[in-house]
Parts: sequence; structure tokens; C-alpha cells
Amino acid sequence: MQALWASIGMLRIGAVATLAARTVLVGRAVFYLLVVALLWSLWDRVAVERLPGTLAPLLPLGGLGLYVGVTEWIILSVPSIHLRLEDDIRSGAIEAQLLRPVPYPLMRVAETFGAMLVRMAVLGLVGLLGLALSGRAGQPVWVWLSVGLLGALGGLVGLLLFALVGLCAFWLRRTMPVYLSVQKVCFLLGGLFAPLTLYPGWLHRIAEATPFAAQLYWPAAMAMAPGGATLVRAAAMQSSWIAILALLICLLWRRGLQRLLRRGV
Repeated sequence: MQALWASIGMLRIGAVATLAARTVLVGRAVFYLLVVALLWSLWDRVAVERLPGTLAPLLPLGGLGLYVGVTEWIILSVPSIHLRLEDDIRSGAIEAQLLRPVPYPLMRVAETFGAMLVRMAVLGLVGLLGLALSGRAGQPVWVWLSVGLLGALGGLVGLLLFALVGLCAFWLRRTMPVYLSVQKVCFLLGGLFAPLTLYPGWLHRIAEATPFAAQLYWPAAMAMAPGGATLVRAAAMQSSWIAILALLICLLWRRGLQRLLRRGV
């Protein structure tokens, strides 16, 4: 119970701190709109051309614009938790955190999750407003609520992935190479710019079995082709990966602490 209340308190701290940085939120929202507008125009043009001998005839008109809007919404909402973890480990500030009764990774993830939810709320409202102004927000309310739920779960999957990257600082000191590698694999296997259904069969099967699909593909698939079966399958995949990644964080944290106690910072 103590851990629960402490986590809620850290979540609130992260949310309040993010709301206080209004100029950063506005800049992120403008960047989001620019990226989505460019990618939407690109996929609309590809879909309209229906080029023979390509996958273009399979594209739904306007569908991929909505898909990319959701994937970019998730990517731009996840804070860089790995940098905070790296700084605390490299500077030795993590030693003071060991005196707290609540595990340090739980507190840091809770704080960052609060910040992520604020970003998602702001970017989501901006995206919906853009859709309404363009006359493309034709989905029922339950679809947007489902996308919001799956987006939050997908963002948590990404958050836990980057937390694992940050904990690598116990061994690597600098986590940027690991982060860039994970990020690029996420773009590919998560289907950032195109649905996994357009991939070759073997790559599609591999991608769906990774946490990256749970992070990006399933929330966006719900927006592009909503349905109860998609919602249930997506939530099941995301819940499974959240549990697996949380376990990996616990294991990596314990190994990192053992190394810290033996060798110091």
C-alpha cells in the first residue's frame, strides 16, 4: 500500500512538472502537427495513385494518415527516462535513493508515466482538433476512447523499454548507443510509418511477437480498423509485455545494484 501511494504521488509530480513547462508542450504539439500533416499528405498521394505492381492498391484512402497520426502520437509522448536513469547512476545520485522504502525504478517509472500522460492528453487533443477541422474525425467516440486506452498502454510499454535501456548504465555508463539501436528497431518492428500487415509474411510474424508492436502497431491498428476483437487482442498483448518488461526491470535492477555495491559508482 505504501508503494502504491508513493507511486501515485510521483505520478502527480511528473504530471504537474510537465504541465508547468507550457512552452515545451506547445512546441511539441506544433512539431506533432507538422509531422502528421506531411506524412498524411504523402500516404494520401500514394493511396490515390494506386500504382500497379506495388502495395498501393491495398492502402485504405486516408487510413494510413490516421495510422501514422497514432504512432507518432505515442512516440512523441514517451519521455526520455533512460537519460534520467543514466544521470542518476553515473553521478552517484542513485545511492541516496536506495535509502527510500519504495524501489527506485518504480518511483522513476511512475513519475515519468505521469509526464507521459500529460503529453498524450495534449497531443491527443491537438490531433483530434486537427481531424475535426479537416473533416476526417468520423470515428465513434468509443473508438477514440479505445485508442486512448491502448495508446496509454503502448506508451507504458515504450517507457519500460527505455527504462531497461537506462539501467544498462550500470555496465555501459553511456546508454545512447543502446537507445539509438532500440529506437530504430522500434521504428521498424513497431510499424511507425506503415502497418505490419504490409510487411512480408515472415517479418510480419516476427514484428507482432515483439514489444514494439504492442507499443505502436496495435493502438494504431485500432484507429485504422476498429473492432472488439482488435481491442481485446491488443490489450492482451500489451498487458503481457508490460508484465514481462516489469520483470526484466526488476532483474536488471538487482544485478545492477549488486555491481554497484561491489565496485561502486
